[in-house]
Amino acid sequence: MTSSDVSQSPAPLTALGARVSVVIPCLNEEKSVATCVRQALEGLSTAGVDGEVIVADNGSTDQSLDLARASGARVVVEQRRGKGHATRTGIREARGDYIILADADGTYDLRQLKPLIDPLREGYDMVVGNRLRGEMAPNAMPRLHRYVGNPLIVAIISLVAGRRFGDCLSGLRSFRRDAWNRMSPRSPGFELETEVCLRAGRHRLKVRDVPVPYAARLVPSKLSGPRDGWRIIRFILIDSADQLLLLPGVASLVLGGALLFAGLMLSHFGLGSTRWEMVFAGSVLVPAAIAALVLGLATRWLHWQRGVVGDPGGFVRSLGEPKARRMELFFAIGGLCFLMGLSLNIWLLADREIDTPSPLALMAMAQALLISATEIILGALLFGVLRGIPIAADSDEWFG
Repeated sequence: MTSSDVSQSPAPLTALGARVSVVIPCLNEEKSVATCVRQALEGLSTAGVDGEVIVADNGSTDQSLDLARASGARVVVEQRRGKGHATRTGIREARGDYIILADADGTYDLRQLKPLIDPLREGYDMVVGNRLRGEMAPNAMPRLHRYVGNPLIVAIISLVAGRRFGDCLSGLRSFRRDAWNRMSPRSPGFELETEVCLRAGRHRLKVRDVPVPYAARLVPSKLSGPRDGWRIIRFILIDSADQLLLLPGVASLVLGGALLFAGLMLSHFGLGSTRWEMVFAGSVLVPAAIAALVLGLATRWLHWQRGVVGDPGGFVRSLGEPKARRMELFFAIGGLCFLMGLSLNIWLLADREIDTPSPLALMAMAQALLISATEIILGALLFGVLRGIPIAADSDEWFG
């Protein structure tokens, strides 16, 4: 639903009993924080809403706190360093039903808050300010970030989250408080924006993308492109390990098994003068697939316990249930594979005259069975350990 779909102008938020809180995390931004606060107050007034501005200070050593207070903001302090910590503290202290999250560096024009508020009134859960579609000042964003880094990260997040985003790393966005509680992000640092988009996709939230202008910073950015870019990619890999491992793991298991069995019939695959032994690929793919599936299942179970995903399916739910005896099942499968691999190895060593199309395939299959058996047994132990881990639902950190 877009604003063009609404036949009548929505009632002011004050009439609906809603309140808007603008939360601004801050760390040593004395050159811009006062302007941000004044702009945000003007933006709330222009939008005709009842609201407040909260500056969540993260341990500033300059005049940021005094300037923020003098400009009309309510200041809360979070001593633990990290944008995620400061943001969660500010939102926890906010009184609003709708939350607008903005940076304190002066790059966003906070006098224009109405485009971030109206979609929430129409039923959207989150609105993201898209810098890449808005008017961008010269030198506001390095070309490498604008044309390579940001689009690459947006593409990865959109693929993993299962929905298309425009600017996942934007520091200006709004959302309903209940949507924030459903997403419940726990990142301590700059991965917060990435986590919010991933959570919005996982929880199937209704998200709107709106273009916003983006200005150049008054002081150098605290971000480091390569370092923080890698932190974001690393976060995506860890946070979405179940999605990135389960499907590839199944595909690898099927392909590896097919190559192993095909190797029993054909000793090698010829391509001109090149000889490619299929069993080598199969003996690598099958154990790799087992490792990916074990880690993917364990990660999905942890995500479910922490409320990151909804119902993960009966099999994953049962991994932590002693009555389901999944640990014993994995031990039995692993033990059977180990005995098969050991028996095959003993037979191969005892009988040197092997009358099969491809003795090498049997050797590769024997080793693949032994390695896979070890991984399955270790996976059983891992699931046993997971049963004993107390999961704190209110833990404020998911990724450190």
